[in-house]
Amino acid sequence: MNYRQCEIFVTALEAGSVTAAAERLDLSQPAVSKSLKLLETELGVRLFLRGAKGLQPTDEGRSFYLEAARLTESFGHLESFAQSLVRLEHARLEISCIPALSTAWLPETMCDFLHEYPDLSLSFRSRSSPETVQLVARGELDIGVSQARSEDKMVEKTRLFDLQSVCILPRGHRLCAEKHIRLDHLHEERLLSLSAADEIRKKFEAAMLMAGYSIRSQVDVAHGAMLCRMAADGHGIGIVDEESAKLFEAAGAVIRPLAEELSVPIYLLQNPLKPQTLIARKFVEHMLAVTAPRRAH
Repeated sequence: MNYRQCEIFVTALEAGSVTAAAERLDLSQPAVSKSLKLLETELGVRLFLRGAKGLQPTDEGRSFYLEAARLTESFGHLESFAQSLVRLEHARLEISCIPALSTAWLPETMCDFLHEYPDLSLSFRSRSSPETVQLVARGELDIGVSQARSEDKMVEKTRLFDLQSVCILPRGHRLCAEKHIRLDHLHEERLLSLSAADEIRKKFEAAMLMAGYSIRSQVDVAHGAMLCRMAADGHGIGIVDEESAKLFEAAGAVIRPLAEELSVPIYLLQNPLKPQTLIARKFVEHMLAVTAPRRAH
């Protein structure tokens, strides 16, 4: 006995005849009759009495119908649910992104994706690169976006683009007159710096050291947004990622490119052992397509 036999039986009983059941199921009458007879043979009971009034269910047939109808109804719900999965109506995505890209870049990047999948259940958190890497490695995230230097085998990295660094200054600062900021412009300035673990800070300090310049005064801040706010308020100048800096142009900050390029690679992170859902695969494809121009540049 199989599902198709139960479906034909339920349809035949509800339709009242082999002819009507065949029409509903888009089958031939002989095929419906054969299926009903085979079902009766396999069960060892008579399900129908065949007469001038068509198919009349036996007591056994009525009892069997109650269970068979539940099966076909449940299968119909299952089929409908499967179709909704294909349409990603029940999809869920968990993402972690570094703070520098969380305020503007990621929401803008995801805009079209969310319009395409409006029923998507999204859990989005802003975390540091080390935290994001750890969560991806433990399989607690579908996607991570970070500066990840980690070579953890449980983290698969796909380069999205290089995040450029810029110099952010308060309006009226003497360096606002410069088109590009050189390292020798900075060694006597009061500098606002990101945390010691930040890749931009590490590269900047290494470049200053290699050029033979010291850093006179330094104020550590937790995030790029905080650094930009303090620079805009006149508390110093800083080297920060371009995405964070853009948010403060209208708040009294002046942005200048660096004469020497200073950038960090941004990666899309996944756990190679975590089964990739359909929505995660589509999101990866979307991110790679959106960031393709920046990679090419």
